[in-house]
Amino acid sequence: MKIKLALEWFINPDHLPFIVGLDKGLYKKNNIELEIIEPEGHYDGFKELAQNNIQLATNEPLHLIEKYQKNICSIGNFFETNGGIIFTTKGYENLVNGKEIKITSPVSNPVTDKIANDIIQRHLNKINKTNKNIKIVANDFYHIKHLKAGFDAAWLCFENFEGVESKLEGLKVKKLYLEDVQIPNFCALDVFVSKTFANSNKNLIDDFKSMAQESIKILSRDLDYSKSSYYAYTKTKPSPLMDNIIKDTIHRFKNPFDNSKNKWKNLHQYVVTQKISDISDLQYEDMFV
Repeated sequence: MKIKLALEWFINPDHLPFIVGLDKGLYKKNNIELEIIEPEGHYDGFKELAQNNIQLATNEPLHLIEKYQKNICSIGNFFETNGGIIFTTKGYENLVNGKEIKITSPVSNPVTDKIANDIIQRHLNKINKTNKNIKIVANDFYHIKHLKAGFDAAWLCFENFEGVESKLEGLKVKKLYLEDVQIPNFCALDVFVSKTFANSNKNLIDDFKSMAQESIKILSRDLDYSKSSYYAYTKTKPSPLMDNIIKDTIHRFKNPFDNSKNKWKNLHQYVVTQKISDISDLQYEDMFV
């Protein structure tokens, strides 16, 4: 059976369980022909699932709640890192001194901007400081490049990427991550599916999860293979940065998958409290297989 899996962004080490599954022939052994699709936009997978053009998609759990659709559900959480805002030391000084702050972000919309501002205001409240002069600028994903070019901070940073890169670059930074200010961490990836497909292909869904978990076992015990399989699939040249990102990432996968219904309850309450979403408890319960 042909299965199309739409990613949330460009292919990267967060997707290694699927890369390894292809490389090791795990899908073929189970009569699955897996096609990995890189989207043009971050939310394309939801749209394609709703239209039954694909079978599976990966994305952050926040968006499953934020963009609730009755026929889309999660089959589990396979990856989690830490994340939030990374300031340069100078940018952080500007923040606490009430100066204008420019934050680079790959996505700037009312939801993501609201969460970024909530992180900052919670932190400032904790240290008895104020700053209402925050500007979020839509940019690309090259956070560290923008920080070095003069931005005060970068939003939607992940410890296994920008955390690794800032350290490798010798950049002195101040991290304000979600969990530091008691916001439920959503720097994670679930696998989503349409309920129609899941209900008629339960065995296939179980097989897909089992194959991902087998890949995660391989990744956790073989760093050299993790790197070589990634470079072979992406047709990219090895680099110290990507080597270190892969090394950090492979121990962040979930085996077995975490139960998303239990895992994201606090996140659901947060987005309702923040008026990001108004889905009910019953609707929330209905979003998981």
